[in-house]
Amino acid sequence: MNKAIFIEPLDVLLFRESKPFSGGEDHLARSIFPPPPSTIYAALRSHLLSLHYGRFEAFKEGIGIPPALEEEIGSPNIYGKLEINQFSVARKMISHSTSQEIQEVELVYPMPLDVAKCKGLHTEQYIILSPMTGVPFRTNLPEGMQHLWYVHDLPLESAGGWLTERGMQRYLENTADSHKSFFQPQEVIEGSKVREHIFDREERTGIARDRARRSVKEGLLYSIEYIRMKEGTGLFCKLSGTNLLPNSGQISLGGDRRPAYYRPAQASKLNSEKIKAQIISTKRFKLVLTAPALFVNGWYPKWIDPQTGQGSRDKVRVKLISAALGKPVGIGGFDLVKQHPKPIHRFVPPGSVYFFELIEGDVDTVFQVFNEKSISEDIQTFPQTAKQGFGYSLIGGW
Repeated sequence: MNKAIFIEPLDVLLFRESKPFSGGEDHLARSIFPPPPSTIYAALRSHLLSLHYGRFEAFKEGIGIPPALEEEIGSPNIYGKLEINQFSVARKMISHSTSQEIQEVELVYPMPLDVAKCKGLHTEQYIILSPMTGVPFRTNLPEGMQHLWYVHDLPLESAGGWLTERGMQRYLENTADSHKSFFQPQEVIEGSKVREHIFDREERTGIARDRARRSVKEGLLYSIEYIRMKEGTGLFCKLSGTNLLPNSGQISLGGDRRPAYYRPAQASKLNSEKIKAQIISTKRFKLVLTAPALFVNGWYPKWIDPQTGQGSRDKVRVKLISAALGKPVGIGGFDLVKQHPKPIHRFVPPGSVYFFELIEGDVDTVFQVFNEKSISEDIQTFPQTAKQGFGYSLIGGW
């Protein structure tokens, strides 16, 4: 059964980075935002387990798990049918639904990494970098791939932050608002606007206690960074493979198992007609990751030949022309069954962009294969990444 839910925090949240945090060695534990989708996937599995079984120690041994529950969440070592098909930060909208139980939300997207902004101006002006040949520099991109460049001589810097739904629609359609700036100001959430509209960080200080002596432990002062999401902001998940998850309820998220409330939700879909028309005309498209993705070959999809840059996925054959990549994201976690940290893997960060030339396949097949699908890959120590919500991608024109 397919479901869409909106998860709204009831308190601050702790999504700790993958860097080790050991008493006496480190004093600051930082949070990352948004959290990896695997964090939400684990929370949903734990929530279903507590509702329909509740015997965690027996679950660790794989003893007596109800068949219907095991079918959905699996066993300690094997995942079940539960799947996150889409994961995104979202904001509440004024509901136009006839059912007051369904929360309408607007999705908010990480800024694509081929977006740059002009430096030293009083107003924010954004531009889109494009693959070009004959640029006046060299990098370590594989031979045959084109560098991203902007033809006008302007000082540029990377654009961080987020895009609203309107901003992402404009980006994917490749239709600039004006010759001065690609986006309208209200389509970008960056800098102080992030703290006003999406989330802020709160640092709290504590000290380890010696319960036997009823005193503090010397040298164990620490600080933890929490995430406080703004009112009306939460996390949107589109799920499949579950009949046991109630329509609404309270769920525990992240470190310290902070409370959040989820309810049915509905998010509008991005329009693809103009994007399809552009791909038909140009025979090229780009893939934008809205969630981290794991690839066996680092940042390079395994179905692309590194020598030719060409590859096939289902009935679509493409050539990789260029890529806009960010710093790899380290994602691991903690194995509650084995009681030790999971191996840390380097994921391609959200916002990364892959530019392709279409060699074989029609535009409808391209959308069936790539748009709103996961392109993340699996390895033995981090299996079924697509099922956990990694690698979700959108198609745009260029």
